[in-house]
Amino acid sequence: MNNIPPVDEPATSSSGSAVAMPLDSSTTAQASEEMNRKIILGVVNTSHLLNHTNSGLGSVLFPVMMQSMGFDFLQLGLITSVNNVAAQGMQVVYGLLAQYFRRSMLLGSASFIVGLAGVITGFTQTYLQLLMVRVFAGVGSSAQHPLGAAILTTTFRGARGQVLGAHHTFGNVGSLIAPLLAVALLTFFDWRMVWIIVGIPSVLMAFAYIFFRDAVSNPTGSKKAAAKIGLSSYLTCLKNREVMVVSAIQMVGAAGRGTGINNTYFVPFFIVALRVDTQTAGLLLAVLQLGGIAGPIGIGWLADRFDRRLVICSVLLLSTMTTVSLVLHSQISVALFLNLLVYGAVVNARGSVTQAMIADAVPDEHADAAFSLYYFIGFISAPIWTVLTGYLVDTRGFTTAFVTISVTYLLGLILIALLAPKRKRTVGVA
Repeated sequence: MNNIPPVDEPATSSSGSAVAMPLDSSTTAQASEEMNRKIILGVVNTSHLLNHTNSGLGSVLFPVMMQSMGFDFLQLGLITSVNNVAAQGMQVVYGLLAQYFRRSMLLGSASFIVGLAGVITGFTQTYLQLLMVRVFAGVGSSAQHPLGAAILTTTFRGARGQVLGAHHTFGNVGSLIAPLLAVALLTFFDWRMVWIIVGIPSVLMAFAYIFFRDAVSNPTGSKKAAAKIGLSSYLTCLKNREVMVVSAIQMVGAAGRGTGINNTYFVPFFIVALRVDTQTAGLLLAVLQLGGIAGPIGIGWLADRFDRRLVICSVLLLSTMTTVSLVLHSQISVALFLNLLVYGAVVNARGSVTQAMIADAVPDEHADAAFSLYYFIGFISAPIWTVLTGYLVDTRGFTTAFVTISVTYLLGLILIALLAPKRKRTVGVA
């Protein structure tokens, strides 16, 4: 992502032999900073992967749990919805919390909660207990997106689209691994043990945040100043048309947030529409997630080199087309695989492009507040779409539900017209 600046050649004597020179302190500092950047990139992305792995287990395990606990599709949607409400609702506070605590400390604590919630899920006995634990898991997962994005965009200023695409992709790798891992582990264990086994790595991952340097957003150390700076930053972002409109574009789209509709309903959809078993349906979901790995990085690369608005328009249009076409398949085929790959790529890329647009819209000092608002506004609709989809599936069937979902991306196209006239994008040093 970023190369260490070259070190000057050693001085030589008149005879041509090298003369020992003291190592330039600035070169040492640059090398140290480069190592810190690599650690930040690795730890934040790996934590995101584990976050999505824990969240994605439900796509395979919840249908199994429906049978043992006896809940229906609407209740299934409610589980995902309360998790999303907790996750998205909490995201709005991190712009303020980052004024008091190091981002790395907040992210480490969140990773611990995600893992612990997974372990506790394995011990639940009733639907109500399950519902409460998934709320706890949502609180833990809430920090990853706003704080992870803020750290990465302020650390890698000249490659925001690519870095955010990579961050999004690592989450999608976790979503890809989750159904495959769940299917594999179900061969040897029951669903309870699967939750416990997968939850433990996230608990351990929390300690990795100790190893990179990070500072609070407010360097003064004054609590009063921190509150004033944080609230002022929120107010500035609320007045920023670009931040508000781009957040709304993310909000109106039904799927593409790493969890929610895709993880909740696609396995049941495959089982019903294609008449396949749970294991096969889990593998088909993995194909979709495979598209979600390449999509954000590839489209993020395009967004760094072309007009981001043109890129997001293309993403939204393709999201509509590939969602509608899913209901046309009645059996497993090459066309279905291609449909799932493209759907996974474009639906999941919407987030990486809109995040890059948010980073362009504000200076670094407002990054925490901007991303907190973006994730709150852009993701708070997820539980609504999830419950609505469950209702439509129960009452009208999957075809009506998927056509409804496809229309939501067209609403995003309409919102793009509300953006202010395009400004020249400033590119810093990666």
